[in-house]
Amino acid sequence: MLAENPLESNDRQLAVNIIYGLLRNRESLDIMLQYLCSQPLKKFHPFILQALRVGLYQIMFLDRIPESAAVNESVKAVKAARLPKRLHGFVNGVLRNSIRKKEELLALLEDPAQPIRNHPHWLVERWEKQYGKEEATRICRQNNEQAVISLQVNSCATDRESFRKLLAKNEIHTRHGDYCDDALILEDFHGAIQELPGFDEGYFQVQDQGAQLLAHLLGPMTQNGDYLDACAGIGGKTSVLIQLAEHAQACVSAVEPDKARLEKFKENMARLHPSLNVPIFPGCLQDFAISSSKRFHGILLDAPCSGTGVTRRHPDIRWNRRIEDFKHYQKTQLELLQSAAKLLAPNGILVYATCSLEAEENEQVIKHFLNRNSDFSLENCTASLTSKAHTFITNKYFAPLPGPAIDGFFCARLRNKGF
Repeated sequence: MLAENPLESNDRQLAVNIIYGLLRNRESLDIMLQYLCSQPLKKFHPFILQALRVGLYQIMFLDRIPESAAVNESVKAVKAARLPKRLHGFVNGVLRNSIRKKEELLALLEDPAQPIRNHPHWLVERWEKQYGKEEATRICRQNNEQAVISLQVNSCATDRESFRKLLAKNEIHTRHGDYCDDALILEDFHGAIQELPGFDEGYFQVQDQGAQLLAHLLGPMTQNGDYLDACAGIGGKTSVLIQLAEHAQACVSAVEPDKARLEKFKENMARLHPSLNVPIFPGCLQDFAISSSKRFHGILLDAPCSGTGVTRRHPDIRWNRRIEDFKHYQKTQLELLQSAAKLLAPNGILVYATCSLEAEENEQVIKHFLNRNSDFSLENCTASLTSKAHTFITNKYFAPLPGPAIDGFFCARLRNKGF
């Protein structure tokens, strides 16, 4: 929507703040709304419910928005949607009542006997069983914080210190990443990323430190080797692979079936690596495995998944997932993993990755795959990562949980033992 309706920087920032803030605090907002309304929220017209949430979020959680403006703009939205006049008055009345009862409503959120986690209850229960109550609560709290903006510096175009100085000249403050040598964290930047110095020159891309480390798990690169990003998306991890491959003069190829992501991939490659023509197969991995005779020294399979490890950046995920989704994803993930295995050269490395916290998509997938493929073995991820990232290794897997400086991921490093 923002792409179709460009806004000035301040308006864009406010719109994103409201939408993401609403999604991160939806349970809290609904508890307060239900306190104010006698009718069950599930019976509300969808537009009315969202208008009330938007207005209430501004009243309760945003300091700089005048309360009267939050009410008036919500009512204007209902009018613009051409909904019945009685609903204009309803929205106006509920929101004005919330201003009068603000302290009373905020007190509803403070009951220690019933902590509000702003996640679906079924998902919280899963995490409590898997990680314990304290850690599950910490993950929920972390997901409700705004994520830091992490930049991955493109070493093919510049180096981290040179780029950091360029940003500093423009009064943009950064700090070094915690786990990656090419990472910079923006300290307090709220504009559009395209406005940052060096964007057009391809000096950087936005990428979480966990995502940056996935590509490193294929290392060390084989001299003049062939590498594949098997689920390339828009090319974020492909770019990191290209940077790692540069010193080994290795070749990186990619596979991406989705047309929209494919176009974005091409745009990103043209910006980040304009001198390279990165081979990309515009179809599914299964078809590529059938048609390609090439065998790769390393394959990165960042598989489609539920995304429960990155719900801080994509807060809608928590409300859109269902428990049956995990087994559905597992079926696709196993198919992709089996196809990738056919493309791997003897003694090659296959890295399986998700941004999920769920066992069905992670450990269970690897267990099923190894049971079916005795010529593969699980290797420890430690050797491929910086020492600071070793804290995220569990049972040989790279599996960080959401934290202040990193999203939730799962990675397994698999070796083809066939010769």
